[in-house]
Amino acid sequence: MSDSTSVAAHLSSEVSVEEGTKRGTATARIPTKIQTAIARRMAEVRATVPTWTSAVDVDVETLTDALSGDVRLVDAVIRAAGIALVEHPRVNGAWRDGKIEVWTQANVALAIDHDGESIVLPTVRDAGNLVLTAIAERRRELEAKVRDNGLRAPDTAGATFALIDGGPDGADRFDAIMPPGVGGALTIGAPQRRPWVVGDDVVPRHVVTLTLTADHRAIYPSHGGPFLRTVADLLSEPSSLLGA
Repeated sequence: MSDSTSVAAHLSSEVSVEEGTKRGTATARIPTKIQTAIARRMAEVRATVPTWTSAVDVDVETLTDALSGDVRLVDAVIRAAGIALVEHPRVNGAWRDGKIEVWTQANVALAIDHDGESIVLPTVRDAGNLVLTAIAERRRELEAKVRDNGLRAPDTAGATFALIDGGPDGADRFDAIMPPGVGGALTIGAPQRRPWVVGDDVVPRHVVTLTLTADHRAIYPSHGGPFLRTVADLLSEPSSLLGA
């Protein structure tokens, strides 16, 4: 057999491979109504909302050392975001019906993954005025309701901002697609041990990356940047977060 014949035979065998076998066996699943609704809403947001993103690295060594009991880093971020939303009210708003609405109460919708099958967003109301232990208690209550399929409409009502925690095993940094109805969403990357400047020294510290996604129609970088900096300052110097 000539070289050209061998090549032709090889190409022929490649072309004749049955379609789909190179990817293994396909399993198709019909999405649930909740999954379909999430897919539709996220696609609508991505297609219709002009967003921008910005991130900040935060030294959380002092904070994580001070947390105890059932209080987690996400609870401190919820409280810091709540305080910062009141201080920077434009971020606590959204573009609605051709107008910029701004709200006085900071209600943080916390994204909770339900067994990898759906994402729900129950709300921690008035987050800036709750102490850390109360936020942790509310979070645990909401997580239990999600596990037990016990969420009700009042649990998910009234959100003014959204927060997505990637967890300790997640990515260092990631962006969010905002849920409908809010103008901004904040993601929490996994805390990592990194070199950090403290005074004149470079020392290892636990650092977390917070990423803000905002609707540019309602929230500009001149609003979102100072908001991020306030959250970062509260977390890196956490005495006010840890107190009553």
